[in-house]
Amino acid sequence: MTGLKRNVLSVICLMLIVWATFLLVSYIISVTIFYTLEYSQRNLFLSVVRVLIGVSIAGAWVVAWYKLTKIWLYKILLGGET
Repeated sequence: MTGLKRNVLSVICLMLIVWATFLLVSYIISVTIFYTLEYSQRNLFLSVVRVLIGVSIAGAWVVAWYKLTKIWLYKILLGGET
């Protein structure tokens, strides 16, 4: 396989991983934060905890996406050159 084809397939694979995890994180956020918005009068402590969980998962996804992209681009596409 030529270098161009390998690089294109690597980028496509990276984007599939990022989108799949984005969908998972979006679902988790919708379960935590949107549920809290609908039923915020029941328990204030649980509402705050759910929002914190949703925001921390979203933040962790951004950090993980950045690390994965950095590793993927530098190690795989450039062949180990940094």
